[in-house]
Amino acid sequence: MLTSSAGRRVAAPGRCTSPGIARALAALAVLVAARAAPARAQAVDRRYVAEPSQGVALPATPLAGEHDARALSANPAGLQFLRGPEAILALDWADPDTADATGTGGGLFLAGPWGGSLVPRLGLGVGLEVLRPARENLRPDPGTPLRASLGASLWLTEGLALGVAWRHFFDDLGVDGLDVLDLGASMRLGNRAALGAVVRDLNGPRAQGAPVQRRYEAEVTLRPTGTDRLELGLGGRVGERRGNLDGWGRASLRLGRGFYAHLGVETRELRIQTTTGAESAERDGRDVRATLGLELSFGGLGVTTYASALRDDRGGRHLAGGGLVLRSSLVGAPSILGREDHLERVELSGALGGPALVALVSRLRAIGRDRSARAVALVFDDLTAGWAALREVRRELAALRAGGKRIFAFLGGADTREYYLASVADRVYLDPAGELTLLGVATTTMYWRGALDLVGVTPEFEKIAEYKSAPEQFTRTGPSVPAARMRAELLDGLWAEVVSAIAADRKLGEDEVRRLVDQGPYSAGDLATDQRLIDAIATPERAAALIAQELGAFYPVTSPPVERPSAWSAPAVAIIHVQGDIVDGRSRTVPLLGRRMAGGETIAGAIAAARADPSIGAIVLRIDSPGGSALASELIAREVFATRGHKPILCSMSNVAASGGYLAAAGCELIFAESTTITGSIGIFFGKFDLSGLLRRAGVSVERATRGLRADLGTSTRPYTDEERALLRTKILYTYGRFVGAVAEGRGMSRQAVDDVGRGRVWTGERARALGLVDRLGGIGDALDEVRRRLHLGPDDRLALVQLPRVDGGLLATLRQLTGAEASAAEGGALAAAGLDALLEGVWPSVLVAPTTAQARLPFDVSW
Repeated sequence: MLTSSAGRRVAAPGRCTSPGIARALAALAVLVAARAAPARAQAVDRRYVAEPSQGVALPATPLAGEHDARALSANPAGLQFLRGPEAILALDWADPDTADATGTGGGLFLAGPWGGSLVPRLGLGVGLEVLRPARENLRPDPGTPLRASLGASLWLTEGLALGVAWRHFFDDLGVDGLDVLDLGASMRLGNRAALGAVVRDLNGPRAQGAPVQRRYEAEVTLRPTGTDRLELGLGGRVGERRGNLDGWGRASLRLGRGFYAHLGVETRELRIQTTTGAESAERDGRDVRATLGLELSFGGLGVTTYASALRDDRGGRHLAGGGLVLRSSLVGAPSILGREDHLERVELSGALGGPALVALVSRLRAIGRDRSARAVALVFDDLTAGWAALREVRRELAALRAGGKRIFAFLGGADTREYYLASVADRVYLDPAGELTLLGVATTTMYWRGALDLVGVTPEFEKIAEYKSAPEQFTRTGPSVPAARMRAELLDGLWAEVVSAIAADRKLGEDEVRRLVDQGPYSAGDLATDQRLIDAIATPERAAALIAQELGAFYPVTSPPVERPSAWSAPAVAIIHVQGDIVDGRSRTVPLLGRRMAGGETIAGAIAAARADPSIGAIVLRIDSPGGSALASELIAREVFATRGHKPILCSMSNVAASGGYLAAAGCELIFAESTTITGSIGIFFGKFDLSGLLRRAGVSVERATRGLRADLGTSTRPYTDEERALLRTKILYTYGRFVGAVAEGRGMSRQAVDDVGRGRVWTGERARALGLVDRLGGIGDALDEVRRRLHLGPDDRLALVQLPRVDGGLLATLRQLTGAEASAAEGGALAAAGLDALLEGVWPSVLVAPTTAQARLPFDVSW
């Protein structure tokens, strides 16, 4: 029944016209209207109290552990842990109907390390964020500001960094001009745990007339496996003024190469402000937010997408939003696509020894583990190296070849050394303009006694024993019988190694190799139709085409990208280089010659420091030295013996580890040497040059005034007396006894057995192993493999190599190189230049530095 405007009742077609039903419907309508009217009158304004200084939301971003450029916002201390420059674009979207915090918007973060050489290493970052929060849900109104950030961090100690970030807001509301400071700390505790802490809004700024509370955040991160396979984080936050307490947990799981899942769960205490009419009230609430993200890494590029679900303070469940993170970095996580198949180019040029050789061996072993490296191209350019170093590299290349890697060598021209190394390749190419100077091996020693007699200089030396022929270059006009025999044995051993190696890899008989050497040298034209030594005469472009033909495809010539390691740190191994003559005091170089001198004080200090450093798990003494000062050598040996039992200390001998160089090695737990290493020479000599005859010829008179019977014993203006010579022989007998005793203790031999193989005699590494002076044949790579075993690591586990000490070549050495003196000597040069170099190199630096010190040095300089 409807009522007309005139109040008459009109029957509606098809409707019940019962008066009772009509009255009931009318009463219901009145009741609904009565309830609806007050509800509209008492509408409630409900908002969340938010911190206006917050930036773009970065869910599941760590405060500790593995940091990226987002550390600028999350924890500025993490900037110090970045491995290279990085850019991250982070976008966050939130459902405006359910948003209860700021954070919606986008941010660009640029960060990376800077310095680390002459200035302290800093982590630096800059960021710009565009914030677009759900303003109608928040109080005070955060506006839509831009937030600019600058951050920096530095090491406090290794593994512990402190960082600070300054942030400035640009807006047309109350946060315009707001400046805030965040202070953070991040610490890694090995590979399994990390701690992070941040104080936000440290300066206590005011926004829209109200103070912004400081917030204190902390997180502990755990890696149960010690790698990024699984990472767990647990953290919390407390507000200083309101006392609100938040907490979160996160987990990251590596699902596969370059594929990660990230899960975060956070609970936050909310301050909810409600306004009903003129009445306003605040109450506390709590929400729970869960975030799931998936990350794909393409090496230098990465993308992460995530979605969040929210259980609000009233128990409602919502899809809260999502986001996108794009990363570009120099060092990124391994690519999900794997590594691109490629050809590795290894350039062999210049002096090969010391840290450079260690780096080359490490690279060759890394190539062997890299399945994407299909082949290796060796390019030679004026390579200079000792025979033991060449053999070490050759063995590493042979191992690559045995492991299925194809090896190709391109020669612009080559001498015997370079060809010995190149012959290990599957194919050897020679440039049409080059030549193969395959002439064999030779040793040259200059004897200066006749020249010294001409000018009136008398060499005065005492030695132990008959094989200790180091002074013979100055005391004789030719070699003694023991010296000649030793040199012949060394030369025979080296020649046999060169011939057998070339014959085996070129599929030739050894007699045929000897004939080919005797018929050398060869121009490229001579070898154009003879493939016994060279596979093809080819320009670089032609060689590249031939390599592609051999491989069946053209592969890019490159190295694999540097990838983020799965573990934060690797066990550290100190490689302490003993290079050049061993001298008293600090390590240095000889001006003009550029020859390194290993200072006993420097080397002994490096060993002691490595022994005391808890981060270093083992020490490898890498020796390439003919010896020198007996005192300096013994100082080094003492530190070696002091290290035994505290941590593993091994020795890897390079080209030469003789006399004082062998004394330094004797106390090591295990000694590696190449078959062509020159070692032994357990003996001592002492002496000086008497210049009195030269001075008389030059018309120079000398007057000495002394107090003390032997005050001028070491002067070069008079010879030794017979009584002084006998006394000096007694002194060097004592020093020789100490030398023999140290070797006997270190090698577990009797003193008599050491004396039998000592007496100044030189041995090859192969013969030294048979005599008990060396434990194993091998190089630095083999020594590091043994370190892995002793540290209970796998053969492919990463090691952090700390190479010590660092010695500059010196300005004069650089000038000598620039003026071509080194080149003239290497190429033969003028007779005067060659003679001058030979004379300067013949006067041992250890004698020049400390002429009154007993010498434990190789009997002769071997120059092949």
